[in-house]
Amino acid sequence: MMAMAALKTTAPSAVMDILKELSEKRGEEVTAWMESRAMESGAPFYSSVDVRHAGYKLAPVDTNLFPAGFNQLSGAARSRAATRIKKRLMRYNEVSRVLVIPENHTRNVGYIDNLTALLSILREAGCEVELGSLAATDAPIEVVNSASETLREMPLARHGSLLKTGTGFCPQLILLNNDLTSGLPDVLRGVSQPIVPRPSQGWHRRRKSIHFEAYDKLAREFATAFAIDPWLITTEFHKCGRVNFGERQGLECVAMGVEKVLHRIRAHYERYGITSEPYVYVKSDSGTYGMGIMTVKSGDEMLEINKKIRNKMNVIKEGVQSTEVIIQEGVPTVDVVENAPAEPMMYLVDGHAVGGAYRVNAERDAENNLNATGMRFVGMCDEAEPHDDHAQRALPPCQFGALGLIAELASISAQREEYGESYSI
Repeated sequence: MMAMAALKTTAPSAVMDILKELSEKRGEEVTAWMESRAMESGAPFYSSVDVRHAGYKLAPVDTNLFPAGFNQLSGAARSRAATRIKKRLMRYNEVSRVLVIPENHTRNVGYIDNLTALLSILREAGCEVELGSLAATDAPIEVVNSASETLREMPLARHGSLLKTGTGFCPQLILLNNDLTSGLPDVLRGVSQPIVPRPSQGWHRRRKSIHFEAYDKLAREFATAFAIDPWLITTEFHKCGRVNFGERQGLECVAMGVEKVLHRIRAHYERYGITSEPYVYVKSDSGTYGMGIMTVKSGDEMLEINKKIRNKMNVIKEGVQSTEVIIQEGVPTVDVVENAPAEPMMYLVDGHAVGGAYRVNAERDAENNLNATGMRFVGMCDEAEPHDDHAQRALPPCQFGALGLIAELASISAQREEYGESYSI
């Protein structure tokens, strides 16, 4: 238990020190271990992982299989992404034509910038690319990015089992950048072209609790193999049954779950001499965009939430009702960018970290969900590029290795999620 003793008596950057030492002394073993696990289960075509660094631990808090934000990556990171995509496409039979299906809310300029960057990355990988919209009917949808460039999203049509665009473009691969929160559209059912990520991994079916079960198992295997405490890289969590925040149904179960998770966190805090008050996130078990999430420090607090908060928790993206929640250990962030709390977002292709950015929110504190009103994005220090302005911008140190390791564990875990018949589409 040498890692525990070091963690309790060293500076707040202890978990980074432990992972850095592991990389220096057993880096080749770590790489081989990760590659073998990725070969066993595969890895998502692409993904992004929100990571929280508390000093004493470094853990993922969300894994997105339909990531936006590629415009936040550095030039070097985008090139790494293109290289990884090119290698991934070699597994398919002569793929060069790729159709990207975006989210339906594409008037959001930030998201359109993401599409611009994603298309550029795919073209750098040697692909011919078109955008195809689930929302378009007879005419293309034109959207404009922050550089005043126009992107055209083409209507989609089925020709037997083939999906084509209104221009006649027939892709060899369909890349979803739409998380399918409201369900799988008929136009994608029975399509013969490969679709990545798999439509069954959309938020209409996927659950965060099942993801973190898979992550917890893989992270514990990693921790055992390399003699570290698994709590340093995982979060405690609990899945509740059905809830209805609008009707106050199931809140007692959530409150009991909150107390269970807090009890487990306190045991870890006592072991490590952490004196801060533990807290949890109660969040929708599906969905993204920071919707349906709240911070809680006791079960009683959960029972006392007012109507405004209940309404906020009741509905997630696209008006879908939140009927299941996960209670997850809160990880306070020690990362600060330009005097505001920040958290790393890591981007991956084929299970390999290619780059990252920071989500920053001056309107929130170190304990809160930063994916909320007031957030902005700041590029991450990239060791492959000059960073003379690093000190001036007050960015955290370049810690790509440790952040990438945790993100890669989370990404591989996404392919290991196991769903029963109750989650079938």
